[in-house]
Amino acid sequence: MNIGRILQIIGIIIVLDALYFGIAKDSMKMEVLLLFVGGMIFYVGRYFDRRK
Repeated sequence: MNIGRILQIIGIIIVLDALYFGIAKDSMKMEVLLLFVGGMIFYVGRYFDRRK
């Protein structure tokens, strides 16, 4: 496994955590923040994976 794939997996996990915050904790602000952070981490991982 390379660093790109690991970052993609971490990004997906953070996005799933954002879904949890939105449903269970009813925190829209935290949900949007985590969605943004998870999406950015995923795309950075995708950039590293494609560059190879």
